[in-house]
Amino acid sequence: MELLYIDESGDNGFSPGSSEYFILAGLSIESHDWKNYYWKIKNLKQKISQKYGLTTTEIKGSELFNHRGPFFNSLVSSRCDIAWIYECFVELLCDSLVNLFVAVKSKKQFKIGIKEENPKRLTKIFNIRLWTDYLSSYEEYLLEKSRVSDRPQTGLVYFDENPSQQKYIKLIFKKFSMRFNQEWKLPGSGIIENIIFRDSKTSFFIQLADILAYSLNRLVSRRAGQGILEITPQIETKLRDKIKVDLK
Repeated sequence: MELLYIDESGDNGFSPGSSEYFILAGLSIESHDWKNYYWKIKNLKQKISQKYGLTTTEIKGSELFNHRGPFFNSLVSSRCDIAWIYECFVELLCDSLVNLFVAVKSKKQFKIGIKEENPKRLTKIFNIRLWTDYLSSYEEYLLEKSRVSDRPQTGLVYFDENPSQQKYIKLIFKKFSMRFNQEWKLPGSGIIENIIFRDSKTSFFIQLADILAYSLNRLVSRRAGQGILEITPQIETKLRDKIKVDLK
């Protein structure tokens, strides 16, 4: 079984002042590698804590990139310090134990051909389409993995707790988790259970997904070189190669 941990960047609405992009980013790891990867993350966080006197239950991409929150109230004082921490997290995201799954949607592009103008209804249509595309991509990965291994491969999905989206996600998710197609060679494959909502403070994996989502937001909005923390061309290439999708 695989475990997929997802977080978001941007907002999912269409009210004035909302973000240009909405991004879902997740990392998927096989259950038998879970402890190995967990301790890689935990050891890195302990190393950062000891080096910089950084005490925090949660590391967020926005705070890291903007030197806010616990990063400001610590010995993390220079661009080099922040860059080193970020590069360590990128190495974890590009680790061979995990696969990355992302969906990057431009709201401007989405609205082309959509006649609906009411922000609430437009938000609902947008979320249904985005989550359906994202989960379809992940399930296709599980089905292909099943075909290659000739044994059913399943996935359990976790998402950062967000009350504003839960009503959309639960409806969409049920269509995937309850699907059982006897015409498939291995009908037990695919997404299982219902989506599990977790407070990101309690999950190292969702925190890593948050850093990935925020990084992608900076890249697609052409802000990779802005601010205190720069996404270097080398890091951008590494992330693009791992994700294997076009972020333009």
